[in-house]
Amino acid sequence: MGLIPRRRNRVPAHLERRQRDALRLLDTGSNSSAELALTELSIDAEDQIGPEHPFTITVIDTIGTACYQQRKFPTSARWHREAYHRAIAALGPEHPLTLGAGHNLGAALVLMHQWTEGVPLLLTVLEGKKKALGSEHPDTLDTAQAVGAALFKSGDAQSALFILDQAYQTALRAYGSDDPTVLDLRHNLDVVLRNAH
Repeated sequence: MGLIPRRRNRVPAHLERRQRDALRLLDTGSNSSAELALTELSIDAEDQIGPEHPFTITVIDTIGTACYQQRKFPTSARWHREAYHRAIAALGPEHPLTLGAGHNLGAALVLMHQWTEGVPLLLTVLEGKKKALGSEHPDTLDTAQAVGAALFKSGDAQSALFILDQAYQTALRAYGSDDPTVLDLRHNLDVVLRNAH
């Protein structure tokens, strides 16, 4: 007889409502208030539905985003790291929530110039997104841009050019030359080309 998979606890409506309220605070730029609301929500979510529930992990990752918006990068990295490790344990390395938290952690690390951890992490996330979502997916292209920028800022212009050009060609074929993502990639590629030595 096969094992019956464990069902995750259903998210209570009042937690979902509080999450929506906190996200509205983020959307309006009230990042400090959002951080406080999300931190309180994470405690209640852990207590009521568990620390490894996708909802709880999402809330923890969003606390990192609220800190990021306030330029509190070490604190942001700490929250994103917690979300990333919980997501790996609970959902696996290629789950979209895991990949999203990994991207966020990598972005915070490279802003602190922690290249030796941040760049490999972003590269791992990029490969994971290619497998899970495909090379043309907007989330994959977003991480490719982050990888390219991180490589360039860390002094590896040639690798940055390779990643950005590959992403640009993929996006151009998929979305056409007027797409905002394609235009962003083209701009970043041009910046690296102008400044590469």
